[in-house]
Amino acid sequence: MKPSIKEIAKRLNIAPSTVSRALNDKHDISQSLKEKVNAVAKEIGYKKNSIAARLVNKKSNTIGIFFLSREHISNEENTGFKYVEVILDKIKAKNYDLIIFSVDSDLKDKKKYIDICSERQVEGAIFIGLEDTDENTELLRNIEVPTVILEKRVSGKNISYIGSDNEYGVNTILDHLFQLGHKDIAFIKGPDFIECSKDRFNAFYKRMNSLKLYKQEFVKTGNFRSKSGYRATQELLNEKNIPTAIIASSDLMAIGAMKAIEEKGLKIPQDISLVGYDGFEIGAYLSPGLTTIYQDFQTMGAKAVDILFSMIENNEESVNLVFKPKLIKRQSTKKIFS
Repeated sequence: MKPSIKEIAKRLNIAPSTVSRALNDKHDISQSLKEKVNAVAKEIGYKKNSIAARLVNKKSNTIGIFFLSREHISNEENTGFKYVEVILDKIKAKNYDLIIFSVDSDLKDKKKYIDICSERQVEGAIFIGLEDTDENTELLRNIEVPTVILEKRVSGKNISYIGSDNEYGVNTILDHLFQLGHKDIAFIKGPDFIECSKDRFNAFYKRMNSLKLYKQEFVKTGNFRSKSGYRATQELLNEKNIPTAIIASSDLMAIGAMKAIEEKGLKIPQDISLVGYDGFEIGAYLSPGLTTIYQDFQTMGAKAVDILFSMIENNEESVNLVFKPKLIKRQSTKKIFS
């Protein structure tokens, strides 16, 4: 016969309702009694019905993860996946359930994100890949459940932001290239509707323009995918004058750039230095190894969960947290001599 609350109650000579309250860690039950109840429960192999417990506590123990941008960036090339693994592991460790909303689930019907959170009774939400053009962005400012948004600034009482200092990252790259003697520097930017993409290009434009080194013909647009980096670099190499260095706004575009440079009969870094952005592990195994800006997606994802649960469990206020990326120097950049 399946172990039950009644059996625990009988052994301890207490009411079943008291056992239930002890198992649900209610404050009006003494710690010593809770320990006795849990000891007997473990002894007889009783397992709490988590669904029933949630109904008693009026808690769903569910977190919603909104995984966006997948209409524009393919799965294998989406940096959002760098966050997802650590987020899933940490939320599961909290004994919470997860619902992942993506462009091919609830979102395909263009439901409002706030309404989805209400319908599914999520206790908190994490957004990855929110775009500037998303009509839900303004509505999110009034979301009632604790929310963390990665890499997109949205202000609101219940919204925390975690991002990377893209201006610092781009300026770190430029410092490196200037030290190597480069002045003719090209930039392959990402889509304008993605905040980090705009931040990276704006930082490049601001610094280069201030030094009177900015050249419009040295700026091309990609979409973070390797193929777009390949095509953008082909355009750069067909210009009358070609750059001595190229900054790609993602590692994947830098990989595409490598192919275009090689096909042109040029060598990296002897003819052109190349820098990526993101710090993907694959960069270390390319030939030559890719100099890049490393973003710690694991730490940022873990921090997103920590902040979310501090808002859920401790009613703490929302925060804005910005991480500084770091330069990883490899063999794709080289000092030039004029």
